[in-house]
Amino acid sequence: CVVDRHGRYTYDQLAADVLRCAHGLRALGLGRDDVAIIELPNWYQWDVVHLALTAIGAITVYVPPIYRQRELTYIAQTADAKLLVMPDTFRRFDYRPMARDVRAAAPCLAHVLVVGEAGDDLLAYDAFMARPWEDAGGLAALRALRPHPDDVTALGFTSGTTGAMKAAMQTSNVLNATNLSFINRYGLTADERIFVPSPVGHAIGFTHGVRIALYLGAAAVLQEIWEPGQALDLIAAERCTFVAAAPPFLRDLVYHPDVERVGGLPSLRVFLCGGAPVPEQLLLDARERLPRTFVGPLWGMTECGGATTCPFDAPFEKLVHTDGCPVQGMEVLVVDAEGRVLPPDTPGELLVRGPQSFVGYYQRPDLNATLIRPDAFFHTGDQARLDRDGYVTITGRLKDLIIRGGVNIAPVEIEDLLFAHPAVAAAAVVGMPDERLGERICAFVVPGPGATVTLPDVQTWMERHGLAKQKWPERVEVVESFPMTPSGKVQKHVLRQRIAETLAREGGGAC
Repeated sequence: CVVDRHGRYTYDQLAADVLRCAHGLRALGLGRDDVAIIELPNWYQWDVVHLALTAIGAITVYVPPIYRQRELTYIAQTADAKLLVMPDTFRRFDYRPMARDVRAAAPCLAHVLVVGEAGDDLLAYDAFMARPWEDAGGLAALRALRPHPDDVTALGFTSGTTGAMKAAMQTSNVLNATNLSFINRYGLTADERIFVPSPVGHAIGFTHGVRIALYLGAAAVLQEIWEPGQALDLIAAERCTFVAAAPPFLRDLVYHPDVERVGGLPSLRVFLCGGAPVPEQLLLDARERLPRTFVGPLWGMTECGGATTCPFDAPFEKLVHTDGCPVQGMEVLVVDAEGRVLPPDTPGELLVRGPQSFVGYYQRPDLNATLIRPDAFFHTGDQARLDRDGYVTITGRLKDLIIRGGVNIAPVEIEDLLFAHPAVAAAAVVGMPDERLGERICAFVVPGPGATVTLPDVQTWMERHGLAKQKWPERVEVVESFPMTPSGKVQKHVLRQRIAETLAREGGGAC
């Protein structure tokens, strides 16, 4: 079944709704290889429209509900989208005026389907679904439209930590291979109850939330808006067993005062934590406060799904100090700038290859030629080490490396230490321009409740933990929050720009 804020829906009901919706989309003129954008919260209707599009051979662009006119116009124009599906209002934002503006800027957008009150010039989902479209031919007519599993079924626009968006093309085989590798590694069955707090419009919620539940025929429990206390109650009441989500979700559950009230969530067998580095202290605390839950790292990208995780029997040091080993079918290499394979434990760029890998960027032959080698290995842009046991440790984005006086410094080591500081709730480390050294180290810090964090505090902490002095932060910027992508990744390019502008106003001083 599918559970959302509005109710519970059986798979029989889902099948009937998909059949009706698919025929309705055909009546609107959509067909094979046409593109539709779904911008809905974690609602049952998301499943209906996505599966209906898949049934007629159309392509789903999944986007999170926080996207606004600029992003949607770019996506609609880039993908030549014919349909946009969105709510009337969500979180006090009215999507309908925005939809009209997007449609005016992207004439390809023939239809806007609104879940809720639509207005005269937009299509209302309820009215659309009230018509017996399936009378036009039923299931037999859809079988004739069934796409090949190697046809593109989804476009995942990257979340843009560097500011640019591009669309990764995914086939049914790609998405199913990704989930099959998780199913085999963790022994998942149709009895699972998949908790989906991540936006379904993001890769984690899409692939490792609704798609894995559909693949298994398991229950999907959708949380519309992230609220940690509600999540604890929902997981406990629905007896959820599996979740994949970003570190902020795990952090909020682990440190919530009610975690003991719900018994440490005894039904939750697996929490895979991906989308950003997982601080060691958070993993340690999770083991204590969620004692029946296997909590492990998950590394992946829209382009390759979840590529590395830790199996149940991974040694503890691998859980806390690596990002796991490749899942079934995934191959990894670590190479230097010339593409030569590096010895174990040597930092370089991570390359991946496997059935989970996307089939290229949509209408970007330039990127495909640059980032996908002739042997199908994909340049991830992540810096990593591969140890002798086959475990991968991500040390940062190549673009996030700080080059201080000619020395490459990976921010993640500094961030892990900062997170362990009792006064620090969250931290992000970036390079800031310096005339003499090229770059120095700046730490953006979110203090814990009632706490203060100063540069001397941070440097004393680094010294106490034996970190080389050249890696110490040389400036601390205290902030209330970080600019984030929908997947929970810090947008470090925004932080770099912010500190560069601050230094320029101050006259260029770094400290």
